[in-house]
Amino acid sequence: MPTDFYTKLSDLGLLRRAWHLARNDSRADFLFDPYRYADFAFRLEDYLTGLSQSLSNGTYHPKPLLTIDVPKSSLSVRPGSVVAIEDRVVLFAIACLIAPPLDKKLPAGVYSWRVKNNSKSKGLFEDHEIFKIPFLKRQTIQRRIEFVEPWYAAWPRFMEDLMVAYEREGYHHLVLSDITSYFENVDLSLLRDLLLHHLPKQPRIVNFLCTLLEYWAWPAFHGATAPRGIPQGNGVSSFLGNIYLLPLDQAFSTLARRRGVKYLRYMDDVKVLAKDMSSAREALFLMNERLRSLRLNIQGSKTRILEGPEILQELLDSRLNAVNDIIEDVRKRKVVNPAARSRHAADLKKQIRSIKGRKTIVRDRDLRLFRRLITGFTLLRHSAMVRLVLDQIERNPDSRLLNNAIRYLRVQDRNFGKIANRLVGFLKNGTDLFPYQKAHFLMTLRYMRNIPLEAWKEARHEMKIRNGHWYVRQQAAMLLGLKKLGKSEVRSMQKLYGNEQHPEVKRACFQALAQLSRNDLENATRELVFSVDTKLQRLGRFYHGLLFDPQKAKEQIKSLFNQPNEEILLDRLYEVEVLSKVRDRGVRDALLKRLQRLKHKLRRPILKERVNTIIERLQQDDAV
Repeated sequence: MPTDFYTKLSDLGLLRRAWHLARNDSRADFLFDPYRYADFAFRLEDYLTGLSQSLSNGTYHPKPLLTIDVPKSSLSVRPGSVVAIEDRVVLFAIACLIAPPLDKKLPAGVYSWRVKNNSKSKGLFEDHEIFKIPFLKRQTIQRRIEFVEPWYAAWPRFMEDLMVAYEREGYHHLVLSDITSYFENVDLSLLRDLLLHHLPKQPRIVNFLCTLLEYWAWPAFHGATAPRGIPQGNGVSSFLGNIYLLPLDQAFSTLARRRGVKYLRYMDDVKVLAKDMSSAREALFLMNERLRSLRLNIQGSKTRILEGPEILQELLDSRLNAVNDIIEDVRKRKVVNPAARSRHAADLKKQIRSIKGRKTIVRDRDLRLFRRLITGFTLLRHSAMVRLVLDQIERNPDSRLLNNAIRYLRVQDRNFGKIANRLVGFLKNGTDLFPYQKAHFLMTLRYMRNIPLEAWKEARHEMKIRNGHWYVRQQAAMLLGLKKLGKSEVRSMQKLYGNEQHPEVKRACFQALAQLSRNDLENATRELVFSVDTKLQRLGRFYHGLLFDPQKAKEQIKSLFNQPNEEILLDRLYEVEVLSKVRDRGVRDALLKRLQRLKHKLRRPILKERVNTIIERLQQDDAV
């Protein structure tokens, strides 16, 4: 009798593995957690044990999604969401169990979310000591824990095989289409039936998974929920979306044997190649029919059959290939010497000139190239695109462009004044900005070398807009948390915290409240521990552990300064503040030694000021 997957779901080794996969997956979230889940990791074994027990005894219940409209370049939006970290751990544990058998059902022409050849299900339950480390490097996760092929290996193979089919195998007709609002329209009843069909002996885990998805279904008219749609922006949804198209894969496997067409798919990017127009048209009709049976639609405006040289123009962009070659070369080198940096920068600049819409809005294939150029100049830490990037994010709300731009602007050292002033200008004149844009502009300001006075004013202004979007207020609170606050400013933040209703904004406010006096911080932390909101309670336990558990505090100091850089210190400055107020002298001495070694290396004025203030306070404590 086969093992019931649901009984394996509560295995602690599996949940530890799933934690690392979930945390790594969160790097690509639409919305970023203010603590990068450090509050969950701080008592990781406790929380995973609790998860295991609730799964075993049937008391587990999912938490609501965090949601935001994510803008596209056309000024339309898609529903972005973030699954709570506990739920994401459970989802990845489910994926670890059901992905290997489901992967065997996928034909060779599907490239996305494929299980690695060397991934064995028994390895999921090996209680490796490495799994017990709360934070692992991305490379370690990808090498030792991840069980699916990474996109950066699978996507190039997908594109290469398309080119081979066209250039060498005689396929000179390409069916091109696009699925409308794919993730939003996944029918959960059909998904349940599909999973039960392919996993007939695993009804418990399938029904459990679909119950979670139904709980998260987006509300329809008048608040009613429809059994449709899966949360976007996480790896498990990508896996489920991949499996949802299995009936399409199977239909084209039959057509391929009968008409000789070639079918290739990466997620919802479906490409069908044929050797004659008749077969291509039949493929298009079949695609439309099968997608409709899955409650999906193809966009008529983007549906066409390309022939001959048109295919080459669609598949091949020599500009993009040249940029990708440079990016790959830079990533291979541990250190890029000045000569190589200048050469690569010059080659990238040539490609900028070929982009249309630089003075208006870059779109389509040019936008894809523009984003890759940003990546190239980010790796080189080169300023050639600063003005272009700022001009584009002012005009184009596209979220992918915005996220590329933020990574690029954060590494600029010489243009921080220009960048910060432009971002503040966007915020001050930003009545037409999406909340997503506002929040990300505030986030970018946190990493500027110098933060202008106007930035603090804008952050305070956003904090006081009671009907403003919670994510904007959260990022405003995090920006204010970096500032050295006077007594009146701390009291003002306490008042904002007390009046705030949204728990995510309250969590962000507590970074600034780390600047409270020792007694006030201890009292505020004790109140937080007994909060009715589980996330606030978890944060309270984190602060409480830092303040009152000397052993855990020393471990946290070691973690904090293991590989120190300014951005890590910015993100964890609240921890330094809390640790500086621990009553145990050994903890304070350990922190003081670390800060004294680091202070001369700091370049950002705001960090220098905060660190020097903390050092002075620690030295005064020792003198007393």
